[in-house]
Amino acid sequence: MTGPIPATTANARICPNCDGFATAAVSSGGRDHRGHLRTLTVNCPACHGHGTWHTRAAQLAGGRA
Repeated sequence: MTGPIPATTANARICPNCDGFATAAVSSGGRDHRGHLRTLTVNCPACHGHGTWHTRAAQLAGGRA
């Protein structure tokens, strides 16, 4: 990745529940009539599929939460 870093990454950190892998494809175990594997797309319930967890303003300023 070359280019400027977005300004929002300074205020965000990786989600502790999904470790940044916010969306997963889960196999249902079957295949359709064309042979394609059936999958479900599931988002992390904590970060709602974003992969980041926003810190509190007090934590960014060095204060106690």
